[in-house]
Amino acid sequence: MKEQKIISDSDNKYFALIENSLQGIIILQDNKIAYANPAFAKISGYTVAELLKMNTENVLSLIHPDDRKMIFENVQMRLAGKNIPPHNKFNLIDKDGEIKLLDIFASRIEFEGKPAVQGLILDITAQAIAKKYLELRTKIIETVLNNLPLGIAVNEISSGETTFMNTEFCDISGLTTDNKPNLNKFINKAFSDPERRKIISNKFKTDIKEKKPEDLFWNTVEIEQKGGEKKYIIAKTIPLYSQDLMIFTVQDVTERVKTELELQSSLVEKETLFREIHHRVKNNLQTISSLLDLQAETITDKRSLEAFKSSQSRIRSMALIHERLYKSENLSRIKAREYINSLVDYLGATYQLDGGIVTLKSKVKNIFLNLDVAIPCGLIINELVSNSMKYAFPGSSEGEVIVSLLPKDKNLLELKVKDNGIGIPENIIFEDSPSLGLQLVDLLVKQINGKFEITRSNGTEISIIFSRSSSDEIIETESDMIREKEKSK
Repeated sequence: MKEQKIISDSDNKYFALIENSLQGIIILQDNKIAYANPAFAKISGYTVAELLKMNTENVLSLIHPDDRKMIFENVQMRLAGKNIPPHNKFNLIDKDGEIKLLDIFASRIEFEGKPAVQGLILDITAQAIAKKYLELRTKIIETVLNNLPLGIAVNEISSGETTFMNTEFCDISGLTTDNKPNLNKFINKAFSDPERRKIISNKFKTDIKEKKPEDLFWNTVEIEQKGGEKKYIIAKTIPLYSQDLMIFTVQDVTERVKTELELQSSLVEKETLFREIHHRVKNNLQTISSLLDLQAETITDKRSLEAFKSSQSRIRSMALIHERLYKSENLSRIKAREYINSLVDYLGATYQLDGGIVTLKSKVKNIFLNLDVAIPCGLIINELVSNSMKYAFPGSSEGEVIVSLLPKDKNLLELKVKDNGIGIPENIIFEDSPSLGLQLVDLLVKQINGKFEITRSNGTEISIIFSRSSSDEIIETESDMIREKEKSK
């Protein structure tokens, strides 16, 4: 091994460089310090004079007990001319007892005619502490990330190579850190269909390239794992263009999506069941109505026949509700306009007058009504229209009956039945009326918490005002629809 010659003390130019170096320089010879520059003296805490006076035991005491054997053996092997690595790290104990980590580059030289070991030394204690602190912080961050219920991966934008994947991301993607994962591997693993894989890959790259944050969030994407198992994920990418990095987050929402699908399926089944129930109730009510109709053919007493017809119309008004619900998109409410128009048509056909012509009109805003309001309203209309058709136009009278349901204000609805017939007698009081129909109207108005008024001018007008519920929605705002239907015999 070629020996390095030490610079002579007489050569002031080179000696000044050594003396003023920021790097510690030391020469060991015969297990003592033969030379130390001021930089090494500062590192050790001793003066140069104190270092030069140290014996072998003192020199060894500078080295931490854990490193003494290694340093001593290295010095002996180097002096013996053996080819060993020149670079080492060891802990030094300074004059104040503080432990410092030193980085040494050692070589064998000739000093004053005798073999020696020269060491170029740097104090890397601060760097080591900073590195340890950084490693600790990195470990804490990785521990937190690996325990998050969110898959996180960090990729290089330019190459697609993955620099980090947490545990959750590995579980979701089926990838491991052992096989040098990258974005393409994730896409290939997640999407088995080549055409779909190509579309996803191109879209992903385009979104990153165009730097549109709103396009970098993918909601409920279906992916496939090994064995064909399907998973649903929410994915988001966060590009850090200045660092050529992309943070890729995925969240497994498979259980949530499965639950939603099961609930949706269950709701479809229940809706089908409810529709079938409404259909059967409607059919049963129609059957009862038909039986009453057959029975009425055998009745000759006029009062009994009217009672049968009244019962039949009441049943029909309820059957219409179930018929509308069976055909409706929403099983909890119906469109008032369609229902009332159908009911008016039925009543007009039922109560045809002898020789007279009565025009039936309906004026109804297109309102959704809840069942607990729609059924009482239908029965009220049935009773009041029936009453007008039977009693308001005696003989060959002509006239009209108007049924309306309109908003009175933002909180109230007004149901009105008006005719221009002979007018209801002054002595008729609904709650005390001998008529079952009028008593029924009184009970139904109370059921919907309504109030009614009777106006006896140019016929009879009965107005019922009741509160709108939150679901009594007006679904259009065009002018009121007026239907006219003439009924004559």
